Amino acid sequence: MDTLTLGHGHRKGETFKNGSTKADRKYIDFIVSGQSLGQLFGLPDFDRIGTFGWTSNKEYENTQIDEFLGLTKPTLETGRTCFYVCPECGDIGCGAITAKIEITEKNVIWKDFGYENNYSEPDLNDYIEIGPFTFDKNNTLRYSKH
Repeated sequence: MDTLTLGHGHRKGETFKNGSTKADRKYIDFIVSGQSLGQLFGLPDFDRIGTFGWTSNKEYENTQIDEFLGLTKPTLETGRTCFYVCPECGDIGCGAITAKIEITEKNVIWKDFGYENNYSEPDLNDYIEIGPFTFDKNNTLRYSKH
């Protein structure tokens, strides 16, 4: 059985010579059995951030939380849920790391991680070695600073 805690993630902002900018974002990262899930996916090199903790759009964030809890169906047509999104806008069109979330009577299972956007089929090959992760549904989520 895996454990889930939450930690801090940070994507440092930057201003380029041409005047364009990269937003500074602090976000919530998933820590699965002591390992940052973001690091497993090669972040920040891939330049994606966790879905939670960085946007001022609380309605969007609450919708995402409801998906993770199984209170609502995923908003993506593929039935998958976003874990890591574009750090500028969070839009699926920019690409995201997604997975299936299965909730049983006793467990929550994160599986079939892949890269997805809204104009082609999800690519499930790059992250085939990551997961599945199984969590005890009744276990209390812990928060840690990483």
